[in-house]
Amino acid sequence: MASRVIHLAVAHELVKRLGIDDTERFYFGHVLPDMILGEYEYRLKTKKATHFYTLLPNGRKTYDFLRFYDEYRDKLGDMLYLGYYVHLIEDNIFRQYLYYKVGLLYRRGQKELLDELYADYHLLNPLLRERYDITLPAVPEGIESEPVFKRFEFMMSDWLDDMKSDLTEHPDGELLHFTKELIFEFIDECADVITKEVKALGRGEHFLTLDDYSIENYNSTKDNKGE
Repeated sequence: MASRVIHLAVAHELVKRLGIDDTERFYFGHVLPDMILGEYEYRLKTKKATHFYTLLPNGRKTYDFLRFYDEYRDKLGDMLYLGYYVHLIEDNIFRQYLYYKVGLLYRRGQKELLDELYADYHLLNPLLRERYDITLPAVPEGIESEPVFKRFEFMMSDWLDDMKSDLTEHPDGELLHFTKELIFEFIDECADVITKEVKALGRGEHFLTLDDYSIENYNSTKDNKGE
């Protein structure tokens, strides 16, 4: 899945394209599904829940943003919930880039791959901070009472504290799997696709289907592994 700084870069673009006024709730909702810390297996299992991970009838996998929509459609006028909704779409698009454009589907579920991706994320953080004016998301008033927040075991305080290093680090090294151009392309595609989806919601429709940006089940015998 995309890093928290990459998600916030997409959010920055969406705020401009959609004219979002309540940026505090939108930015926070935008990273809320990822507010999980802990050992690899725990994070993997818990994020499957927070991301509405689904195996489709055709055998492909997706983060089921339509299930989130069905459960919270009456709240999508609240930018907290809209931010959460579009986060799921972004991660579906990101997996297309990661597994198909970069060609890493065969390594899905490998902890070593996750470590390599995080190394790339850290190298990208200074560039994205400057280009997209990334700051630490503020905690919205009354967040503890929100149904979606109470639904999962989010680690808000510890996660936000952990993110502070993303906003100050300047690591050395070379990108292993990504390029700057690929990340900028991903961010632009996300902003474009999500803008179309949000405008469709305003008409009572969807621009996207669950098959869009789904991924193949590379190794069905290890279906409980990987994202």
